[in-house]
Amino acid sequence: MQKRQLLIFIRALFFAILVSVMTSLVARPPTASAHAFVIGSDPIDGSTINAVPKVVHIDFNAQISPLSSARIYVVQNGNLVDVSAAPGHISGANQRQLEIALRDPASQPQGSYEIKWTAIANEDGHTSYGLIGFNVGYSSTGLSGIPTLGPSTSNKLEGPGGTRTFDFANALSVAWDWLTLLALTFWIGLLIMERLVLFPLDRTQALLERARKQTLSLQNLCLIVLLIGEITLLVLRASRMSTMQDVAFSPQAVLQLLLQTNYGLLWLFRCLIIVLSLAFLRLSNRVAPAAYASMLPATATQAQRVLTRTGSLHPRITQETAPNLAKVTIREGSERDQVSTPQSTSTTLVLAQRYTPLWLLIAGVILMTRVLSGDAAQVLQPHFSAITFDWLYRVAQGIWFGGLAYMGYVLLPLLTALDREHHAEMLVALQRRFRPFHLASMGMLAACFLFLSEASIHNPQLLLTDAYGRALLVQMVLLLAISILGCYMVFFLTPRISRQALLLPVVGMDAPARRTRQFALENTGRHFKWIVLIQSWLGAGVLFCTALLAFYAPPIVFPNVNYSNQAAQQTASQSNTQTQQAGGLSATLQMLPGKTMQPNVVILAIQDSNGQPVTDAEVKMTTNMQVMDMGTTSTTIKGGNVVYSAAFEKNVFSMSGVWDINVSIQQPNHPAVQMQFKVNII
Repeated sequence: MQKRQLLIFIRALFFAILVSVMTSLVARPPTASAHAFVIGSDPIDGSTINAVPKVVHIDFNAQISPLSSARIYVVQNGNLVDVSAAPGHISGANQRQLEIALRDPASQPQGSYEIKWTAIANEDGHTSYGLIGFNVGYSSTGLSGIPTLGPSTSNKLEGPGGTRTFDFANALSVAWDWLTLLALTFWIGLLIMERLVLFPLDRTQALLERARKQTLSLQNLCLIVLLIGEITLLVLRASRMSTMQDVAFSPQAVLQLLLQTNYGLLWLFRCLIIVLSLAFLRLSNRVAPAAYASMLPATATQAQRVLTRTGSLHPRITQETAPNLAKVTIREGSERDQVSTPQSTSTTLVLAQRYTPLWLLIAGVILMTRVLSGDAAQVLQPHFSAITFDWLYRVAQGIWFGGLAYMGYVLLPLLTALDREHHAEMLVALQRRFRPFHLASMGMLAACFLFLSEASIHNPQLLLTDAYGRALLVQMVLLLAISILGCYMVFFLTPRISRQALLLPVVGMDAPARRTRQFALENTGRHFKWIVLIQSWLGAGVLFCTALLAFYAPPIVFPNVNYSNQAAQQTASQSNTQTQQAGGLSATLQMLPGKTMQPNVVILAIQDSNGQPVTDAEVKMTTNMQVMDMGTTSTTIKGGNVVYSAAFEKNVFSMSGVWDINVSIQQPNHPAVQMQFKVNII
């Protein structure tokens, strides 16, 4: 029998892995992403462009809420000047793009620009922020070095106020999320154990009666903690949103988060279900607890008191109590009528079980609302497979971890009141009832964990280098440990208890061998209890890792774009080409190749107000790098050609950076026109 069960488990585990692999082959696991992070922008972060854009676009990896905003600043004399026309709005064509219009772009100066953005994820309500920089013509920040191109530095992840910084507020959020997960998981395990595992009323009827006496208050406690946790997490997210937006926290921020995000709408629905569940629990058990508030009412007969003293949860007569029960006279009259019989208690339990489908539906809906507010709902295209696997993963956690916690802290302590024979018998019956749920949850959790891990981590090296990956690695180790203990409990401890319980009645009551076997059975029972408790503690550790994963969010997956090649193509196409207008003339200056310690050629084309080329002017060019005072070099170009060109020796532009080229255009019978061009020498 044991070998058969082991083969069934191995086949189930193999089937779970096969399902995960086949799902990955048929539909590649989507890239999971929590929060909302920048994965691109136009202009590119760190780039240099020719003209001030009219609208700036920021692309995110998830849908953002209308609460998201951004502002554009230009750096002038070391100060930030706001040049944005509005705080920004979501693009009508793309819910993952933020548009920011500039105020009068044609009048904005050249130099360095910064975009400060704040994004609120539409699905999970988390706030992220960062900084994007670009240059128009040249850099006016005075910073040396080569800027990093692309969105890899656009998100503020680490450091003070970073999205991943584990400060007090974020630690409090993780702690409350963990507490909420503990309450939800234990509640699901309680429902599964009481309404599916223990309900078939034969040997477990009396155990279920005593358990229900304690778990009514535990159900209320779990639902209340769940409700308080949801409220606390909402307030913490609204507080962080206010902090990132540089506004004071107020109830209006909470209201905005509720009404302008999908997270808020799901939160309202989830809390409504929890409140209704509390009311329904109180209403449905208003009369029922009186039927089994205690094992025996105050007017119980002496025979039933004898049964209670023996420790038996069954109305069964043992060898020790049979002679005494023969001498007991049962009272007549009203006392006999008030005795709570097994049939009446069984009827009460059956009536209570009518609501089992409703309670399971409530638990499933609450889990689904949390799934839709989690990582799986924020993939590029919310795949049904990802949401389903995430929901099944949470269900498996509730059955496995919650069921073991219920067994270790509620059922096993109740079994200590039984006599030794009945204790072993009940323990074996309990484990046999729970085994199918236990094995099914182990296989289901393994398949879902493999799928979700592959969707979250696209590079195995991130398991060591990224905070999310390290938390996932710890969770992986904990799941492996709890799986080993679970297999040890199912395939070794339980059969051992069954054998010892079967061999115990074979020996006489007073025989020394019976005491030896009884001692061995008690040791195995204590070992079994510790294995159950250790698994429940490891399950709590897995849930803590789940809270950490929700905080850190999966690593950002940026588009596969080679920004270095784009920058090289952009530089080659621009070639330091600039156009300015002054005195009715339009002058276009181009420098080739624009590199230090090489001969450079400056080409100037001039047009009048009618668009006709000016060929009779005398042009004087003066170069200088004012920041470093590199000295001036002047040259004069006579007219006669459509373009005016001047060649400079390689020692003229001897340092990389921004150089000034002052141009004086003198036409016959016209006043001189002065222009200044700034070129970036690399």
